[in-house]
Amino acid sequence: MASYGERPGWRRARRTLYVVLGLGMFIPVAAFVVAYFMVDVPDPNALAASLNQPVTLYYADGSTLYTKSTEGAHAVVSWDQIPQTMKNAQMAAEDETFMTNSGFDLKAILRTVYNRLTGGTGGGSTIGQEYVKKATGNDDATLKRKFVEMVESYKMTRTYSKEDILTAYLNTVYFGRGAYGISAAARAYYNEDVSKLTTEQSALLAGLVQLPGQADNTAYQQRRYSYVMGRLLANHWITQAEYASAQFPAPVPNGAKNGGPNLADRQYIVSEAFAELAAAGYSEQSLTASGAKIYLTIQPDAQQKAEQAVQKIMAADTAYPDEGSALVSANPQTGEILAYYGGNGSTAYDLATTPQQPGSSFKPYVLAAGVRAQPDKIGLDTVYDGSDNQTIAGQLVHNSDGEGSPQITVKDAMTQSVNTVFYRMGADVGVSAVRQAAWDAGIPKQITTSLGATFDSLQNDDPATGKGTGTTELGIAIGQYPVRPLDQAQGYATFAANGMYVPLHLVARVTDDSGNPVYGFTTAPKKAFSDDAATNSAIASIVTQSMTDVASSSGDGLSGARPNAAKTGTAQFGNTGHNSEAWMVGFTPQVVTAVWFGNVKQPAPIYGNYHNGKGREHGYDVYGREEPGYIWQAYMDAYLSGKPVQSFPQAPDLTTPTTTPPPPPSTSEAVPPPPPSSPSEPPSPTETPPSRPRHPFPPPPPTCLPGDCPGEQPSTTSVSRHHPVR
Repeated sequence: MASYGERPGWRRARRTLYVVLGLGMFIPVAAFVVAYFMVDVPDPNALAASLNQPVTLYYADGSTLYTKSTEGAHAVVSWDQIPQTMKNAQMAAEDETFMTNSGFDLKAILRTVYNRLTGGTGGGSTIGQEYVKKATGNDDATLKRKFVEMVESYKMTRTYSKEDILTAYLNTVYFGRGAYGISAAARAYYNEDVSKLTTEQSALLAGLVQLPGQADNTAYQQRRYSYVMGRLLANHWITQAEYASAQFPAPVPNGAKNGGPNLADRQYIVSEAFAELAAAGYSEQSLTASGAKIYLTIQPDAQQKAEQAVQKIMAADTAYPDEGSALVSANPQTGEILAYYGGNGSTAYDLATTPQQPGSSFKPYVLAAGVRAQPDKIGLDTVYDGSDNQTIAGQLVHNSDGEGSPQITVKDAMTQSVNTVFYRMGADVGVSAVRQAAWDAGIPKQITTSLGATFDSLQNDDPATGKGTGTTELGIAIGQYPVRPLDQAQGYATFAANGMYVPLHLVARVTDDSGNPVYGFTTAPKKAFSDDAATNSAIASIVTQSMTDVASSSGDGLSGARPNAAKTGTAQFGNTGHNSEAWMVGFTPQVVTAVWFGNVKQPAPIYGNYHNGKGREHGYDVYGREEPGYIWQAYMDAYLSGKPVQSFPQAPDLTTPTTTPPPPPSTSEAVPPPPPSSPSEPPSPTETPPSRPRHPFPPPPPTCLPGDCPGEQPSTTSVSRHHPVR
């Protein structure tokens, strides 16, 4: 009688298993052998030559803005010219087994597969595989591509020596700052010959290869430097004493990013264009390899007018050399950016993509949220208690310059920028509704600064991780959370386009050097605030009409009384009584323009000398109505000169009429304003009866404990992490 292990069924199962295992091993090996004889090994010299193709950027009229040639940024060096510490650092950063592996690391590949299956991250590519990827330009996230890349890398190790491969890699890899190859990187980051790089400098440069787009992000630099130094120690390429005594090698300032000093202020256009294409999946290296021709939306005439407007106003403020401005202007119907001014060229960071507190220029999003949430109650004629010094949701709210009155319409409150009205409105509809309205208008949910750092917008941060907590304070209603000038231009463009969102963009299309299309902007407009076209249009129209008297009342109206909608904004510098940020954002149906004014180096008080309609003429505290308002006015008048005057569509009234008389102001929530002392103060309620009753909603319960609630004008120092590291 046969034993259990000798049963015929089990014998057949074992044979089948052996066959499956054999085929499982034979088929991949056979495929590997076939692929080995079919693939071509990338030629290091050919790759170096491809990196020297120029990339040209053109204005909207076809004239040349800039030709980016890498000949000056890419120099080939020999194995002997590269210090051993740099070779060790690159292997420590990317491929510790490089000198002994066969072109691929099976353990690293299996680890990567496991990480991906379990939701983790991390790559398993060797230096040979990375070189193949760069040489072929093929970075498709497919198993077929990875398999071919592995075969090519293996074949390279049979064709070239390890020294040749590592030298070729270090001569062609991109380190950021427009530097291809280690020689160019040594110059770009340390103004030094490659042969003189220290261990610390080598560690930082090697670490930057992972994400060269983040190369000027100080936090990223520190993180990658620490990682590479740790791996150098673990592999015994440096001693414990060298590791303990090492200090972070801060790079030299990058004051001529993507274009050099000859571009001056227009260097930021070049940088933002490359950043926009990178976000769309087109790396700077791939564009260089194809000799790309990049066609921008920037109009040379509009750009010149923007620069002239800034220079005209800023010329009066030379006594304050650290003050500067940013301007973004676009066609709200198409999303095409017409003019882009990120500063005068003196900073490595672009002021147009540097987040700042928007102050009252954020109030239109509050109104959009209010109309969307309570269209029957909130409209242009809805009357609120706009008196000064009210306690709302446990927070004492103050009106700047004491504007407001016990009974004021929403339109007048927007014109006079009455904080208490919009703080109350934000409390009524909820901070989540305000945040969502801003996101829907076009404020990004994740904002990227000009130096590459990102943060979750319009919410508090977790101090430990730097990520958004998902919680938002009521201070959002008066601009507590920072946004970029580019974001404000985007959000207001949605209002100007009658509620249709079109992404603002600098790049219209891209071709290769032969004229073949590579990329084109094709995003269609979409309804921002409601799927119902009439409702969506009504929300945008109401917000637009609320702002039609702001510019004229601030002294910033357009020539010929041209219809416009605009909003000023100001953020205070702590509790000093001075201001640190000032804004003017506004539009006509044809063009939207956002202007920011502030200190370019750090949050600090800002003063002006150009013109002050309320007080002393020199050394005055700058509000949105002054320097930024005058820049906005000068640019808009110049750009719109000769263009037809267009009016905004009439805004519907969605509120439900009522004859209920307005109740008296709540003494428990408001401190009565002082009696009028000058004719310039708002008229009393008896002189101007409201067309609608005072806002009837009861005050909501406090959303935070006293002492922990947002202030009326939050200090910019509390969000200084959003500013560039100086």
